[in-house]
Amino acid sequence: MRQPRPIPAAATTTAAASTAISRRRMLGLTTAAGAALPLLSACGSAELQPLPKPPENAAYPLAKAEEFFKSLEWPTTDVAEPTGPTTVTLAITASEDAEIRHQQFAYFFRELHPTIEIKREVTSFGDYLTKYLTSAAGGSLPDLMYCHYSWAQNLIKNGVLAPIDSYIAKTPEFKLDDFSEQAYSYWVRDGEHFGIPSDSAPKMLFYNKEIFDRAGIEPPGESWTWDHLYRVAAELTSGSGVNKVYGYTAMPQMKADLTPVHLLPYGGRFLSEDERSVQVQEQPAYDALAPWVELQVKHQAVPSLAEMQALEDADPFRTNHAAMSVNGLWIVPALQRLQGKDKFDWAVTHVPKGPAGRFSPLVGSAYGITSKARNPEAAWIVLNALMSPAGQRYFNLTPPARLSTFEQNLADLQLPKEIAEVGKAAITDYAGSDGVLRGVGTKKVEDTAKVTWDEVRAGAMPLADGLAKINTELTPILQEAG
Repeated sequence: MRQPRPIPAAATTTAAASTAISRRRMLGLTTAAGAALPLLSACGSAELQPLPKPPENAAYPLAKAEEFFKSLEWPTTDVAEPTGPTTVTLAITASEDAEIRHQQFAYFFRELHPTIEIKREVTSFGDYLTKYLTSAAGGSLPDLMYCHYSWAQNLIKNGVLAPIDSYIAKTPEFKLDDFSEQAYSYWVRDGEHFGIPSDSAPKMLFYNKEIFDRAGIEPPGESWTWDHLYRVAAELTSGSGVNKVYGYTAMPQMKADLTPVHLLPYGGRFLSEDERSVQVQEQPAYDALAPWVELQVKHQAVPSLAEMQALEDADPFRTNHAAMSVNGLWIVPALQRLQGKDKFDWAVTHVPKGPAGRFSPLVGSAYGITSKARNPEAAWIVLNALMSPAGQRYFNLTPPARLSTFEQNLADLQLPKEIAEVGKAAITDYAGSDGVLRGVGTKKVEDTAKVTWDEVRAGAMPLADGLAKINTELTPILQEAG
Protein backbone atom coordinates (compact mmCIF):
# COMPACT_ATOMS: atom_id res chain seq x y z
CA MET A 1 0.00 0.00 0.00
CA ARG A 2 1.42 3.25 -0.99
CA GLN A 3 2.24 6.31 0.97
CA PRO A 4 -0.70 8.25 2.47
CA ARG A 5 -1.63 11.86 1.89
CA PRO A 6 -3.64 14.19 4.13
CA ILE A 7 -7.28 13.15 4.11
CA PRO A 8 -9.50 15.50 2.14
CA ALA A 9 -12.49 14.39 4.22
CA ALA A 10 -11.21 10.96 3.72
CA ALA A 11 -8.06 9.49 2.24
CA THR A 12 -4.57 7.95 2.28
CA THR A 13 -2.17 5.97 0.16
CA THR A 14 0.80 3.78 1.08
CA ALA A 15 3.93 3.90 -1.04
CA ALA A 16 6.26 0.97 -1.10
CA ALA A 17 9.25 3.14 -1.43
CA SER A 18 8.07 6.60 -2.31
CA THR A 19 9.15 8.21 0.97
CA ALA A 20 12.21 6.76 2.64
CA ILE A 21 12.61 6.47 6.41
CA SER A 22 15.96 6.33 8.12
CA ARG A 23 16.92 2.96 9.57
CA ARG A 24 16.93 4.47 13.06
CA ARG A 25 13.39 5.83 12.59
CA MET A 26 12.24 2.54 11.07
CA LEU A 27 13.54 0.63 14.08
CA GLY A 28 11.70 3.06 16.31
CA LEU A 29 8.46 2.50 14.44
CA THR A 30 8.93 -1.26 14.55
CA THR A 31 9.56 -1.16 18.29
CA ALA A 32 6.62 1.14 18.91
CA ALA A 33 4.31 -1.00 16.80
CA GLY A 34 5.14 -4.04 18.88
CA ALA A 35 5.37 -2.34 22.26
CA ALA A 36 1.91 -0.81 22.00
CA LEU A 37 0.31 -4.26 22.10
CA PRO A 38 0.13 -6.90 24.84
CA LEU A 39 2.00 -10.13 24.27
CA LEU A 40 -0.57 -12.65 23.10
CA SER A 41 -0.51 -16.04 21.51
CA ALA A 42 -2.17 -16.43 18.11
CA CYS A 43 -5.32 -17.51 19.86
CA GLY A 44 -4.54 -17.43 23.55
CA SER A 45 -6.58 -17.35 26.69
CA ALA A 46 -5.52 -13.90 27.92
CA GLU A 47 -8.01 -11.11 27.43
CA LEU A 48 -7.20 -8.40 24.94
CA GLN A 49 -6.29 -5.19 26.69
CA PRO A 50 -7.81 -1.89 25.49
CA LEU A 51 -5.70 -0.36 22.74
CA PRO A 52 -3.98 2.94 23.47
CA LYS A 53 -5.30 5.89 21.53
CA PRO A 54 -3.55 5.87 18.13
CA PRO A 55 -1.27 8.73 17.08
CA GLU A 56 -2.26 11.50 14.71
CA ASN A 57 -0.47 14.20 12.75
CA ALA A 58 -1.29 17.02 10.36
CA ALA A 59 -1.83 14.54 7.56
CA TYR A 60 -4.10 12.30 9.61
CA PRO A 61 -6.15 14.02 12.32
CA LEU A 62 -7.67 11.28 14.44
CA ALA A 63 -11.20 12.70 14.53
CA LYS A 64 -11.38 12.90 10.73
CA ALA A 65 -9.89 9.44 10.37
CA GLU A 66 -12.51 8.01 12.71
CA GLU A 67 -15.34 9.83 10.98
CA PHE A 68 -14.19 8.53 7.60
CA PHE A 69 -13.68 4.96 8.84
CA LYS A 70 -17.19 4.84 10.28
CA SER A 71 -18.72 6.25 7.11
CA LEU A 72 -17.50 3.29 5.05
CA GLU A 73 -19.30 -0.01 4.52
CA TRP A 74 -16.92 -2.63 5.87
CA PRO A 75 -17.19 -6.17 4.47
CA THR A 76 -18.42 -9.41 5.95
CA THR A 77 -17.27 -12.97 5.30
CA ASP A 78 -18.54 -16.47 6.05
CA VAL A 79 -15.19 -17.20 7.71
CA ALA A 80 -15.93 -17.41 11.44
CA GLU A 81 -14.67 -14.83 13.91
CA PRO A 82 -12.18 -16.11 16.50
CA THR A 83 -13.86 -17.25 19.69
CA GLY A 84 -10.98 -16.00 21.85
CA PRO A 85 -8.40 -13.21 21.82
CA THR A 86 -6.33 -13.47 18.65
CA THR A 87 -3.34 -11.51 17.39
CA VAL A 88 -2.77 -11.12 13.65
CA THR A 89 0.71 -9.94 12.69
CA LEU A 90 0.92 -7.73 9.61
CA ALA A 91 4.25 -7.06 7.87
CA ILE A 92 4.37 -3.75 6.03
CA THR A 93 6.88 -1.39 4.49
CA ALA A 94 5.70 2.13 5.04
CA SER A 95 6.48 5.78 5.58
CA GLU A 96 5.88 7.44 8.93
CA ASP A 97 2.52 8.75 7.71
CA ALA A 98 1.52 5.28 6.51
CA GLU A 99 2.43 3.74 9.86
CA ILE A 100 0.21 6.28 11.62
CA ARG A 101 -2.63 5.44 9.25
CA HIS A 102 -2.15 1.73 9.92
CA GLN A 103 -2.24 2.31 13.68
CA GLN A 104 -5.48 4.24 13.30
CA PHE A 105 -6.91 1.43 11.16
CA ALA A 106 -6.00 -1.21 13.78
CA TYR A 107 -7.68 0.86 16.47
CA PHE A 108 -10.95 1.29 14.56
CA PHE A 109 -10.89 -2.29 13.27
CA ARG A 110 -10.83 -3.56 16.85
CA GLU A 111 -14.25 -1.97 17.40
CA LEU A 112 -15.66 -4.08 14.53
CA HIS A 113 -13.81 -7.26 15.52
CA PRO A 114 -13.30 -7.20 19.31
CA THR A 115 -11.37 -10.51 19.45
CA ILE A 116 -8.73 -9.52 16.87
CA GLU A 117 -5.58 -7.49 17.56
CA ILE A 118 -3.49 -6.29 14.59
CA LYS A 119 0.21 -6.15 15.36
CA ARG A 120 2.43 -4.51 12.73
CA GLU A 121 6.00 -5.28 11.72
CA VAL A 122 7.49 -2.29 9.85
CA THR A 123 10.53 -2.94 7.65
CA SER A 124 12.28 -0.70 5.13
CA PHE A 125 11.57 -1.53 1.49
CA GLY A 126 15.23 -2.32 0.75
CA ASP A 127 15.47 -4.88 3.56
CA TYR A 128 12.01 -6.38 3.28
CA LEU A 129 12.37 -9.25 0.80
CA THR A 130 15.63 -10.58 2.26
CA LYS A 131 14.26 -10.38 5.80
CA TYR A 132 11.17 -12.45 5.10
CA LEU A 133 12.83 -15.00 2.84
CA THR A 134 15.28 -15.56 5.69
CA SER A 135 12.43 -15.77 8.20
CA ALA A 136 10.62 -18.30 6.02
CA ALA A 137 13.73 -20.48 5.85
CA GLY A 138 13.81 -20.39 9.64
CA GLY A 139 10.17 -21.42 9.90
CA SER A 140 8.81 -18.09 11.12
CA LEU A 141 6.59 -15.61 9.32
CA PRO A 142 3.94 -13.01 10.17
CA ASP A 143 0.32 -13.86 9.44
CA LEU A 144 -0.12 -11.27 6.69
CA MET A 145 2.44 -9.50 4.55
CA TYR A 146 2.85 -6.83 1.92
CA CYS A 147 4.19 -8.05 -1.44
CA HIS A 148 5.69 -6.00 -4.28
CA TYR A 149 4.83 -7.21 -7.78
CA SER A 150 8.44 -8.13 -8.58
CA TRP A 151 8.69 -10.39 -5.49
CA ALA A 152 5.43 -12.29 -5.94
CA GLN A 153 6.53 -15.42 -7.79
CA ASN A 154 9.69 -15.68 -5.68
CA LEU A 155 7.64 -15.66 -2.47
CA ILE A 156 5.08 -18.07 -3.89
CA LYS A 157 7.64 -20.61 -5.12
CA ASN A 158 9.51 -20.44 -1.82
CA GLY A 159 6.33 -21.26 0.05
CA VAL A 160 6.05 -17.90 1.78
CA LEU A 161 2.53 -17.06 0.57
CA ALA A 162 -0.46 -19.38 0.88
CA PRO A 163 -3.31 -19.75 -1.64
CA ILE A 164 -6.43 -17.83 -0.68
CA ASP A 165 -9.08 -19.20 -3.09
CA SER A 166 -10.90 -21.10 -0.35
CA TYR A 167 -11.34 -17.88 1.62
CA ILE A 168 -12.49 -15.96 -1.44
CA ALA A 169 -15.13 -18.66 -1.99
CA LYS A 170 -16.42 -18.04 1.55
CA THR A 171 -16.73 -14.30 0.95
CA PRO A 172 -19.60 -13.62 -1.48
CA GLU A 173 -18.99 -9.85 -1.38
CA PHE A 174 -15.38 -10.21 -2.47
CA LYS A 175 -15.99 -9.92 -6.24
CA LEU A 176 -12.84 -11.08 -7.99
CA ASP A 177 -14.00 -9.29 -11.13
CA ASP A 178 -13.55 -5.97 -9.31
CA PHE A 179 -9.87 -6.30 -10.23
CA SER A 180 -8.37 -6.23 -13.72
CA GLU A 181 -6.73 -9.46 -14.84
CA GLN A 182 -3.45 -7.59 -15.20
CA ALA A 183 -3.57 -6.33 -11.63
CA TYR A 184 -4.01 -9.87 -10.34
CA SER A 185 -1.63 -11.59 -12.76
CA TYR A 186 1.51 -11.15 -10.65
CA TRP A 187 0.02 -13.15 -7.73
CA VAL A 188 -1.40 -16.11 -9.67
CA ARG A 189 0.42 -19.42 -10.01
CA ASP A 190 -1.00 -22.67 -11.43
CA GLY A 191 -4.46 -21.14 -11.40
CA GLU A 192 -4.39 -20.23 -7.70
CA HIS A 193 -4.42 -16.76 -6.16
CA PHE A 194 -1.82 -15.85 -3.55
CA GLY A 195 -2.53 -12.21 -2.85
CA ILE A 196 -5.09 -9.44 -3.12
CA PRO A 197 -3.85 -6.45 -5.14
CA SER A 198 -3.85 -3.18 -3.24
CA ASP A 199 -2.84 -0.71 -5.94
CA SER A 200 -2.34 -0.91 -9.69
CA ALA A 201 -0.96 2.03 -11.64
CA PRO A 202 0.77 2.86 -14.92
CA LYS A 203 4.03 4.73 -15.10
CA MET A 204 3.68 8.19 -16.62
CA LEU A 205 5.91 11.11 -17.60
CA PHE A 206 5.99 13.76 -14.85
CA TYR A 207 7.48 17.14 -15.65
CA ASN A 208 8.38 20.37 -13.85
CA LYS A 209 6.38 23.12 -15.57
CA GLU A 210 8.51 25.87 -14.04
CA ILE A 211 11.77 24.53 -15.52
CA PHE A 212 10.19 24.30 -18.98
CA ASP A 213 8.73 27.80 -18.67
CA ARG A 214 12.08 29.33 -17.67
CA ALA A 215 13.77 27.67 -20.64
CA GLY A 216 11.01 28.68 -23.06
CA ILE A 217 10.60 25.06 -24.18
CA GLU A 218 7.23 23.54 -25.03
CA PRO A 219 6.33 20.97 -22.32
CA PRO A 220 5.90 17.27 -23.07
CA GLY A 221 2.71 15.99 -24.62
CA GLU A 222 1.14 13.02 -26.34
CA SER A 223 3.13 13.57 -29.54
CA TRP A 224 6.53 13.29 -27.84
CA THR A 225 8.96 10.55 -28.81
CA TRP A 226 11.83 9.24 -26.71
CA ASP A 227 14.26 10.87 -29.16
CA HIS A 228 12.57 14.20 -28.43
CA LEU A 229 12.91 13.62 -24.70
CA TYR A 230 16.64 12.83 -24.98
CA ARG A 231 17.28 16.11 -26.82
CA VAL A 232 15.23 18.24 -24.42
CA ALA A 233 16.75 16.55 -21.35
CA ALA A 234 20.21 17.61 -22.51
CA GLU A 235 19.04 21.16 -23.19
CA LEU A 236 17.44 21.56 -19.77
CA THR A 237 20.45 20.40 -17.77
CA SER A 238 22.23 23.29 -16.04
CA GLY A 239 24.28 24.31 -13.01
CA SER A 240 26.42 22.20 -10.74
CA GLY A 241 26.61 20.87 -7.21
CA VAL A 242 23.59 21.48 -5.00
CA ASN A 243 22.22 23.95 -7.58
CA LYS A 244 22.32 21.54 -10.50
CA VAL A 245 19.14 20.94 -12.46
CA TYR A 246 18.95 17.62 -14.33
CA GLY A 247 17.05 17.19 -17.54
CA TYR A 248 15.76 13.81 -16.42
CA THR A 249 15.82 11.47 -13.46
CA ALA A 250 16.61 8.72 -13.05
CA MET A 251 18.80 6.58 -15.28
CA PRO A 252 17.09 3.39 -16.52
CA GLN A 253 17.90 0.46 -14.25
CA MET A 254 18.14 -3.25 -14.89
CA LYS A 255 14.88 -3.73 -13.01
CA ALA A 256 11.68 -5.71 -13.38
CA ASP A 257 9.95 -3.04 -15.49
CA LEU A 258 12.89 -2.03 -17.72
CA THR A 259 11.32 -3.72 -20.75
CA PRO A 260 7.95 -1.95 -20.92
CA VAL A 261 9.29 1.48 -19.95
CA HIS A 262 12.38 1.67 -22.12
CA LEU A 263 12.91 -1.35 -24.38
CA LEU A 264 9.55 -2.29 -25.93
CA PRO A 265 9.28 1.15 -27.59
CA TYR A 266 12.31 0.07 -29.65
CA GLY A 267 11.23 -3.55 -30.08
CA GLY A 268 13.67 -4.80 -27.45
CA ARG A 269 13.46 -6.84 -24.27
CA PHE A 270 15.54 -7.39 -21.14
CA LEU A 271 14.68 -11.09 -21.01
CA SER A 272 12.67 -13.24 -23.40
CA GLU A 273 8.90 -13.39 -22.91
CA ASP A 274 9.20 -16.69 -21.00
CA GLU A 275 12.14 -15.28 -18.96
CA ARG A 276 14.37 -18.20 -19.93
CA SER A 277 16.94 -16.29 -21.99
CA VAL A 278 18.62 -12.87 -22.04
CA GLN A 279 17.82 -10.43 -24.85
CA VAL A 280 19.22 -7.15 -23.53
CA GLN A 281 22.43 -7.71 -25.53
CA GLU A 282 20.50 -7.72 -28.83
CA GLN A 283 20.36 -4.73 -31.20
CA PRO A 284 16.88 -3.36 -30.32
CA ALA A 285 17.76 -3.15 -26.61
CA TYR A 286 21.13 -1.62 -27.45
CA ASP A 287 19.41 1.03 -29.57
CA ALA A 288 17.08 1.87 -26.68
CA LEU A 289 19.82 2.15 -24.06
CA ALA A 290 22.56 3.90 -26.05
CA PRO A 291 20.97 7.38 -25.81
CA TRP A 292 20.69 7.00 -22.04
CA VAL A 293 24.39 6.22 -21.69
CA GLU A 294 25.15 9.31 -23.78
CA LEU A 295 22.86 11.43 -21.57
CA GLN A 296 24.62 10.09 -18.48
CA VAL A 297 28.25 10.10 -19.59
CA LYS A 298 28.43 12.90 -22.18
CA HIS A 299 25.69 15.34 -21.20
CA GLN A 300 25.48 14.49 -17.47
CA ALA A 301 21.75 15.14 -17.84
CA VAL A 302 20.76 12.38 -15.40
CA PRO A 303 22.25 11.99 -11.91
CA SER A 304 25.32 9.79 -11.71
CA LEU A 305 25.81 7.22 -8.97
CA ALA A 306 28.12 9.62 -7.14
CA GLU A 307 25.61 12.45 -7.42
CA MET A 308 22.82 10.24 -6.09
CA GLN A 309 25.01 9.31 -3.13
CA ALA A 310 25.68 12.99 -2.47
CA LEU A 311 21.94 13.58 -2.56
CA GLU A 312 21.49 10.67 -0.12
CA ASP A 313 19.30 9.02 -2.77
CA ALA A 314 16.68 11.77 -2.55
CA ASP A 315 14.67 11.99 -5.76
CA PRO A 316 15.88 15.10 -7.64
CA PHE A 317 12.50 15.48 -9.32
CA ARG A 318 10.64 15.69 -6.03
CA THR A 319 13.17 18.18 -4.66
CA ASN A 320 12.69 20.56 -7.62
CA HIS A 321 16.02 19.66 -9.24
CA ALA A 322 14.93 17.75 -12.36
CA ALA A 323 12.81 18.64 -15.37
CA MET A 324 11.34 15.19 -16.09
CA SER A 325 10.85 11.78 -14.53
CA VAL A 326 8.95 8.61 -15.39
CA ASN A 327 7.22 7.28 -12.30
CA GLY A 328 4.01 5.68 -11.14
CA LEU A 329 0.86 7.64 -10.42
CA TRP A 330 1.38 6.61 -6.79
CA ILE A 331 3.81 9.52 -6.32
CA VAL A 332 1.04 12.09 -6.88
CA PRO A 333 0.12 12.42 -3.17
CA ALA A 334 3.80 13.00 -2.28
CA LEU A 335 4.03 15.76 -4.89
CA GLN A 336 0.86 17.33 -3.55
CA ARG A 337 2.38 17.51 -0.07
CA LEU A 338 5.56 19.34 -1.10
CA GLN A 339 6.18 22.49 0.89
CA GLY A 340 8.52 25.48 0.88
CA LYS A 341 11.46 25.46 -1.49
CA ASP A 342 10.65 21.95 -2.65
CA LYS A 343 7.17 22.90 -3.85
CA PHE A 344 6.83 23.47 -7.60
CA ASP A 345 4.28 23.43 -10.39
CA TRP A 346 4.20 19.98 -11.97
CA ALA A 347 2.10 18.06 -14.47
CA VAL A 348 1.70 14.56 -15.90
CA THR A 349 1.46 13.31 -19.45
CA HIS A 350 1.85 10.11 -21.45
CA VAL A 351 5.22 8.37 -21.64
CA PRO A 352 6.91 9.07 -24.98
CA LYS A 353 6.60 6.83 -28.03
CA GLY A 354 9.35 4.86 -29.70
CA PRO A 355 9.62 3.40 -33.21
CA ALA A 356 7.58 0.38 -32.05
CA GLY A 357 4.94 2.36 -30.18
CA ARG A 358 4.07 3.53 -26.67
CA PHE A 359 4.29 1.21 -23.65
CA SER A 360 4.07 1.44 -19.88
CA PRO A 361 4.01 -1.15 -17.10
CA LEU A 362 0.80 -1.54 -15.10
CA VAL A 363 2.19 -2.58 -11.73
CA GLY A 364 1.45 -2.43 -8.04
CA SER A 365 1.47 -4.34 -4.79
CA ALA A 366 -0.65 -6.84 -2.89
CA TYR A 367 -1.16 -8.37 0.53
CA GLY A 368 -1.36 -12.07 1.25
CA ILE A 369 -1.65 -14.68 3.98
CA THR A 370 1.60 -16.46 4.73
CA SER A 371 2.10 -20.21 4.85
CA LYS A 372 3.07 -19.94 8.53
CA ALA A 373 0.03 -17.94 9.62
CA ARG A 374 -0.93 -19.11 13.11
CA ASN A 375 -4.57 -18.28 12.58
CA PRO A 376 -5.25 -17.96 8.86
CA GLU A 377 -9.00 -17.49 9.38
CA ALA A 378 -8.46 -14.38 11.50
CA ALA A 379 -5.80 -13.25 9.02
CA TRP A 380 -8.37 -13.50 6.23
CA ILE A 381 -10.83 -11.35 8.17
CA VAL A 382 -8.16 -8.64 8.46
CA LEU A 383 -7.04 -9.05 4.84
CA ASN A 384 -10.60 -8.95 3.56
CA ALA A 385 -11.11 -5.63 5.33
CA LEU A 386 -7.79 -4.13 4.26
CA MET A 387 -8.35 -4.93 0.59
CA SER A 388 -12.12 -4.41 0.46
CA PRO A 389 -13.55 -1.41 -1.39
CA ALA A 390 -13.85 0.24 2.04
CA GLY A 391 -10.21 -0.54 2.84
CA GLN A 392 -8.94 0.76 -0.47
CA ARG A 393 -11.00 3.89 0.07
CA TYR A 394 -9.74 4.32 3.64
CA PHE A 395 -6.11 4.06 2.52
CA ASN A 396 -6.93 6.03 -0.66
CA LEU A 397 -4.66 3.90 -2.80
CA THR A 398 -3.43 5.69 -5.91
CA PRO A 399 -4.85 4.29 -8.10
CA PRO A 400 -6.50 1.43 -6.23
CA ALA A 401 -6.53 -2.05 -7.70
CA ARG A 402 -10.27 -2.32 -7.16
CA LEU A 403 -12.01 -0.87 -10.18
CA SER A 404 -15.04 0.16 -8.11
CA THR A 405 -12.96 2.62 -6.08
CA PHE A 406 -10.82 4.04 -8.89
CA GLU A 407 -12.89 7.11 -9.72
CA GLN A 408 -13.59 8.18 -6.14
CA ASN A 409 -10.01 7.68 -4.93
CA LEU A 410 -8.66 9.92 -7.68
CA ALA A 411 -11.41 12.44 -6.99
CA ASP A 412 -10.38 12.52 -3.31
CA LEU A 413 -6.92 13.63 -4.37
CA GLN A 414 -8.50 16.71 -5.95
CA LEU A 415 -6.32 16.31 -9.01
CA PRO A 416 -6.59 18.50 -12.06
CA LYS A 417 -9.03 16.81 -14.42
CA GLU A 418 -6.38 16.20 -17.06
CA ILE A 419 -4.23 14.06 -14.73
CA ALA A 420 -7.04 11.62 -14.06
CA GLU A 421 -7.92 11.56 -17.76
CA VAL A 422 -4.34 10.86 -18.86
CA GLY A 423 -3.98 8.14 -16.22
CA LYS A 424 -7.19 6.42 -17.25
CA ALA A 425 -6.20 6.64 -20.91
CA ALA A 426 -2.85 5.01 -20.15
CA ILE A 427 -4.53 2.11 -18.36
CA THR A 428 -7.01 1.68 -21.20
CA ASP A 429 -4.76 2.21 -24.20
CA TYR A 430 -1.22 1.00 -23.62
CA ALA A 431 -0.26 0.08 -20.05
CA GLY A 432 0.10 -3.62 -19.33
CA SER A 433 2.16 -6.40 -17.84
CA ASP A 434 4.00 -7.51 -20.99
CA GLY A 435 7.72 -7.68 -20.30
CA VAL A 436 7.46 -7.04 -16.55
CA LEU A 437 9.76 -9.57 -14.89
CA ARG A 438 8.00 -11.82 -12.41
CA GLY A 439 10.09 -15.01 -12.37
CA VAL A 440 11.46 -16.52 -9.19
CA GLY A 441 14.95 -15.32 -10.10
CA THR A 442 13.98 -11.68 -10.62
CA LYS A 443 15.76 -10.34 -7.52
CA LYS A 444 18.97 -12.22 -8.37
CA VAL A 445 18.75 -11.07 -11.98
CA GLU A 446 18.39 -7.44 -10.89
CA ASP A 447 21.20 -7.58 -8.33
CA THR A 448 23.61 -9.31 -10.70
CA ALA A 449 22.94 -7.04 -13.69
CA LYS A 450 23.22 -3.90 -11.57
CA VAL A 451 26.94 -4.34 -10.90
CA THR A 452 27.86 -4.40 -14.58
CA TRP A 453 25.29 -1.76 -15.54
CA ASP A 454 26.77 0.62 -12.98
CA GLU A 455 30.14 0.29 -14.74
CA VAL A 456 28.49 1.13 -18.07
CA ARG A 457 26.66 4.18 -16.78
CA ALA A 458 29.85 5.41 -15.13
CA GLY A 459 31.62 5.30 -18.51
CA ALA A 460 34.00 2.59 -17.33
CA MET A 461 32.72 -0.03 -19.81
CA PRO A 462 31.38 0.31 -23.38
CA LEU A 463 27.66 -0.37 -23.65
CA ALA A 464 28.05 -3.32 -26.02
CA ASP A 465 30.60 -4.96 -23.73
CA GLY A 466 28.42 -4.37 -20.71
CA LEU A 467 25.31 -5.86 -22.28
CA ALA A 468 27.29 -8.87 -23.48
CA LYS A 469 28.64 -9.37 -19.97
CA ILE A 470 25.15 -9.12 -18.49
CA ASN A 471 24.02 -11.81 -20.92
CA THR A 472 26.87 -14.08 -19.80
CA GLU A 473 26.17 -13.44 -16.12
CA LEU A 474 22.41 -13.89 -16.25
CA THR A 475 22.15 -16.96 -18.49
CA PRO A 476 23.08 -19.50 -15.77
CA ILE A 477 20.80 -17.73 -13.28
CA LEU A 478 17.83 -18.16 -15.63
CA GLN A 479 18.75 -21.80 -16.28
CA GLU A 480 18.91 -22.46 -12.55
CA ALA A 481 15.59 -20.70 -11.93
CA GLY A 482 13.95 -22.90 -14.55
